[in-house]
Amino acid sequence: MRNLAAKPRRLPELIADQIESMIFTGGLTPGDQLPTEAQLVEEFDVSRTVVREAARIVEQRGLVQIRSGSGMVVAEVDSAPVARHYALLMRVNPSTWDNLMEVRLLFETQITGLAALHRADACVEELDHSLEAVRQHSGDYELCLREDARFHSLVTGACGNPIMATLVDPINDSLGQLYRAPMQYLSSLPSTIREHQAIADAIRDKDAQGAREASQAHIERIRSHFAELVQG
Repeated sequence: MRNLAAKPRRLPELIADQIESMIFTGGLTPGDQLPTEAQLVEEFDVSRTVVREAARIVEQRGLVQIRSGSGMVVAEVDSAPVARHYALLMRVNPSTWDNLMEVRLLFETQITGLAALHRADACVEELDHSLEAVRQHSGDYELCLREDARFHSLVTGACGNPIMATLVDPINDSLGQLYRAPMQYLSSLPSTIREHQAIADAIRDKDAQGAREASQAHIERIRSHFAELVQG
């Protein structure tokens, strides 16, 4: 039987690691230009094909953007690649949905409580604006789904700990990608609005316990409606 763990790494992967190291050790920031393809060929003494594949690997890691005519630039690191990975896992194995919802329940209820303690007035105003946008356009599936994600992102941003966003935003983004039953989503929208309003009210009142309870009720309701919302 082959020992897959001992499989040697391909040259493009090794070059990708070097480019990644170049970003971190060189103090590069988003928008900074990396060496050109020709410069990397010369520096690493490899072919253009190897450099191009290495660039694609680094791009898949979310560290660079490849721009036509200008090569690689350092990207703004965000949670999109993680969200895509979670979404893929759920498509391959639908039971991952419930596992992610369990993680979301664990983190987001506490995050919502923290948001109630640390929120700024501007956050409350943004939550109100998001809710109003949904009420005014309750038949617009894309807008409502977008505001749903924005509402939760605002709550996470209000909790006072930026690391929390890296934990829960990819989960929420990936779950949103799995909604493929617009009518079922919109039919449940009144419940979502009521639950979001309860969360917003508790955050406004700086009621941490109430915020946690409202968040828990919201997530548990969604978790129980997996078949209708995702499988359609």
